[in-house]
Amino acid sequence: MMSVAVSTRFLSVCATVLALALIDPCALAYAGDGQDAGAPESAAPISGPDTEGHGIGTQINRILKLMGDGDAKALFDLYQSATDPIVHAWAAMAVERVRFNLDAASHDAQLCEDKLLDSHPAIALLCGQFRAGDLRLAGRAQAALDLEVSLAHKFESRHVDARLALMRRYLDVETEVPQMSIDALSGDVTIALQHDKTQPTFDVAANGREVTVILDTGATDLVLGAEKARELGVKLLDQKGHTRGWVSKDVPIQRGVLETLKANTIVWHNVPVRVVPNRIALLGGNLLAPLGTIALSRHSLQILDGRSNVPACEDEMITGTDLHGRNLRVLPSFAVNGVPQTVLLDTGSHRFLLGTKAALDEVTRLQRGSIALGDVGGHHAFVNAEEAKIRMTISHQPFDIHFVVLSDSETKYAITLGADALRDMDFVLDFRHQHLCFPMHGDLH
Repeated sequence: MMSVAVSTRFLSVCATVLALALIDPCALAYAGDGQDAGAPESAAPISGPDTEGHGIGTQINRILKLMGDGDAKALFDLYQSATDPIVHAWAAMAVERVRFNLDAASHDAQLCEDKLLDSHPAIALLCGQFRAGDLRLAGRAQAALDLEVSLAHKFESRHVDARLALMRRYLDVETEVPQMSIDALSGDVTIALQHDKTQPTFDVAANGREVTVILDTGATDLVLGAEKARELGVKLLDQKGHTRGWVSKDVPIQRGVLETLKANTIVWHNVPVRVVPNRIALLGGNLLAPLGTIALSRHSLQILDGRSNVPACEDEMITGTDLHGRNLRVLPSFAVNGVPQTVLLDTGSHRFLLGTKAALDEVTRLQRGSIALGDVGGHHAFVNAEEAKIRMTISHQPFDIHFVVLSDSETKYAITLGADALRDMDFVLDFRHQHLCFPMHGDLH
């Protein structure tokens, strides 16, 4: 390995020391844990006589959790060690989904459905729903819904009445909702980012009206404040739920649909929207992934079509999703204090790194205090925090980083890599070829 210099990043450009009760005026981060408004009831934990008698339901629930966490290693270990063929098959499906190898995941799910149709119809139905989730992640939402409708008919006489009842309640609503589609790209697209913002921010046309959005890989769909949603003509649906931010809990959200969203020549139709009470506008990962290959720098967002030369990326794409292909998260693995660790890539956070309560056992604590912080639930004047330091290695480049750990935050991922890292590197997310990388700039010091 070539010799590299150690780059040092401090707490923020606004404050390098976290004094007790110090308010950090630069602290602004948006994130949610992805709880759906109106999440399909058919995504409920698996139970019932078709599964519990053999403990298979418990195992599948575990696999779905690991898949949501993007824990590729645990899933692969389970795939290799499973003695039950059903568990083995589900682990294989989940490994491919986590790697964003959607074609292979769908192939495995189709085999699962076909093989289990007679012996374990409830699990076979879930295999079909898994396949619909793969289609949804690929940007083929109408095809996903059509498959789910066909599954409901296919399993009518298969004695899975309880689960079909849940699925039909979901379909009764979903079939009345226009499904998202994206116009085909006709070449590479470059979108300039606003230079005076700490997060990647750009203008889009929403139903023909200009609005500035934050590109937020830690969000799912289009997230809008209630007032902005009304201004833009978002059609609200009778589906409500809750989400959470870095510190906010039980933030109410309502599902909606925006007729058109345009960024440069990219056009999304029937865009899923999550409407929250606070002023906010975020464009999330589920809208980005179907575009194929994303190259994000401090100054631009590039969408590369299938004919373009993609930067050489060696790292395997690792993602977290739910059964239905929602709540996509990009989860690269970096060496943290010499140990490989999954990190959330969240461009909705303006910081280089941000930690949660789970990180406290892995860092060197320096000083306690508090900061002001904004998240999807609004502004918080005093948030308990600690200054900490770690060494993280990204693309063979070690960084000694002083960063903020939110000591009361219980969100899923211990460490988040945020938008400030774009000062030192680019983010290349190649969903088309299932790889990602972080090309370093040449002026690190």
